[in-house]
Amino acid sequence: MLICKSGRTIIKNKNGVDTIYIRLNLIDNTASGKDKYHTKDIDTGFKDSRRNRIKANSMVESEINRFAPVGRETPFHEYCLKWLEEKKKRDKISIITYEGYQYRLSHIVDYFSEHPVMLGDVTIDHIDAFYTYLLKKPKDKKRPAQRDEVGLSNRTMKDIAVLVRSILSDALQNGHVSDEKAFRDAIRLKVPKKDEALEDSMKDDLYLDEETIPAFLEAIRGHRLEAAFYISLFFGLRREELVGLQWSAIRHGELHIFHTVSRVKTTVSKNSTKTPASQRSYPIPQTIMEMLNGIQEKQECNRKLMGDSYYQSDYIFTWEDGRPYSPDYITKSFKKLVRDNENLDSNLHFHNLRTSCVSLLIHQNEDVKSTQKWVGHKDAQTTLQYYAKMNKRDKERVMEKMEAVLTLKNE
Repeated sequence: MLICKSGRTIIKNKNGVDTIYIRLNLIDNTASGKDKYHTKDIDTGFKDSRRNRIKANSMVESEINRFAPVGRETPFHEYCLKWLEEKKKRDKISIITYEGYQYRLSHIVDYFSEHPVMLGDVTIDHIDAFYTYLLKKPKDKKRPAQRDEVGLSNRTMKDIAVLVRSILSDALQNGHVSDEKAFRDAIRLKVPKKDEALEDSMKDDLYLDEETIPAFLEAIRGHRLEAAFYISLFFGLRREELVGLQWSAIRHGELHIFHTVSRVKTTVSKNSTKTPASQRSYPIPQTIMEMLNGIQEKQECNRKLMGDSYYQSDYIFTWEDGRPYSPDYITKSFKKLVRDNENLDSNLHFHNLRTSCVSLLIHQNEDVKSTQKWVGHKDAQTTLQYYAKMNKRDKERVMEKMEAVLTLKNE
């Protein structure tokens, strides 16, 4: 177990700059029962100055407390919360990543608050019971359309399991356990899954094909987000890419994707995309250029009407007062649209527009590499595995082609 006896601030030269570090004096008794003494230097990120020394000194106590003894006397769910806060400080993770961790951690904390177990007593049985609970947990009691849906998706289960393993591994590494074998068994536990065949077959139908596109276009006609939905389908844009579109991204008749707006709890704007491959550009067809011109004219009119009250920004999709749309507003509006329209599958989500774009291109005999570049995937495997879908009508068309070929050969 690592225990910190004391700590102080020191000055070290980092890349030619005097930088303040916190030096902790640690005792490690995890190896062979013998105490080993060593130091750990933590970079505060502060340049040396009188004001920054005061800030750094105020951080020493919290760093010492990170190594306060924990174990059997610490409830597992409390340790999980402490683990996240330490990770935030240590790894300096972004606010979006942090809030993503918070969401997944909430499942762990909620369950183990109601089924308390001390950190040192965690076994494979506790973790197995937790995973089993998640597979049977009602999805959303407040939303009628999802009351009958049970269990988290395989993807969410996997994400939560990665978090559980990280937390248990951290506790094991720092000697906060009473039974190492029990912890290792819990870490190695295989995550149970839903019936993948059933789940995949349900997902296969969730996209717009040539027969349902007309109904979709009719449904969005006149909607305040008509242009947003149309552009997302046409280019296969992710939500954060759509909301992040700016007028400065339109240059020489091309639309450039380089700026995104993300949100879990906090909205974060940044001049970067999900992956380097996601930075791409498109030629703009006349139909979409006319839509954009119409949006720009309305914004100019609103800017004149509202004067100083108008929110000045470079974003394309905004409210009348110039404030940019929230990413959540886009997805919730899309969900309401499909639920209110009897000609559309009510299970469709906004991200299915991206799926639909890929599937339409593939079914129009566009080659995989071009499709991959169009939607900004890192590799073609992702394009085929997760986005090139086949619904019942597609399967029937394939059946008819196979039947025609084989019947011809038999004759």
